[in-house]
Amino acid sequence: MPPMQPFASDFDRETIQQAEQWNWLAVEIAEIRRCAEAGDQAHDRLALILLDHLVEVVISREVNAQLAFRIADSVIAEMREFSDSGGQLPEELNQLVDTHIGPDRRKAMDNHLDEKTKFLRQRGVLTDQERTVLNRLHQYRNAAYHRDTLEPDLIADLVLAYRVLADDLLARHKPIAWTMASSDPAPVVTPHQLRGRLVEGVDVDLKAMARRFRDHAVKRVAAVVAAVAVAQQLLGINDSWEADPSLPDDEIARMLTGLADVSRQLPSWTRQAEGLRSKTSSLTGLLDPFINLDRSLSRIEPSVRRLEMILDWWEQHRIDELRGK
Repeated sequence: MPPMQPFASDFDRETIQQAEQWNWLAVEIAEIRRCAEAGDQAHDRLALILLDHLVEVVISREVNAQLAFRIADSVIAEMREFSDSGGQLPEELNQLVDTHIGPDRRKAMDNHLDEKTKFLRQRGVLTDQERTVLNRLHQYRNAAYHRDTLEPDLIADLVLAYRVLADDLLARHKPIAWTMASSDPAPVVTPHQLRGRLVEGVDVDLKAMARRFRDHAVKRVAAVVAAVAVAQQLLGINDSWEADPSLPDDEIARMLTGLADVSRQLPSWTRQAEGLRSKTSSLTGLLDPFINLDRSLSRIEPSVRRLEMILDWWEQHRIDELRGK
């Protein structure tokens, strides 16, 4: 039997015993619960950031567990050399060579969550919906942490959804090894003790969540509808959907044209937003269509916000003129 990764000299994963400590994750889970239960936006943001970190850690450990008992790189290289020189490998070994995860792919997985979830989807650990949702939740975390662009009234629901998904990932993770006893005075936490802690005392009402995500989506679509109507009016669009040719071709005109161009998509977006109310079979079944709509809206919403700012400025300028300022 060829050596498996943990016992090979070229294995590049962290030492299993050191990587699979669970005590500090118990502390992180307790802090997530404290922040999520505080009931204000500032603590919700902290909970979202901590949840994202927890999920990344669990996903990384699952990747390592999946990689650990695969054939070592050096052995795969010998098999390929044997095959390239005309040797015949058994079908089972050929499959191992073809599916081997080399150092470049492992490095990419170490650096990017998307690569980790792609690998776990290929291994059957995640479904397509779960992968899509986890990747998007990570982007929401980045929007809250790096850019402060996440919709404020969405954060609490994202935190609740993330808690449910993270708890499910913890329950499904099968660690390679963990500490059972220690001379350290701190209590030893084992993986199974963490299962259920994230959602302890939480009433996960999918119907209520579906209503809230529907309301959020409808509000966003309505803002786009209003902006499109204003853009069409300012462009002087006629019944043939043609803009006034006398308008200048400047940055604002191009922004207005971009808004007007999405008018044909508004009925579809409205149906998608209203349809979220019925997505109550599963959490990922609700989040997946919401995320698809969110991606469509996110592409045009910067122009919506910019138009709102311009209209606010015009209104304030008109008021100042009336007041003689």
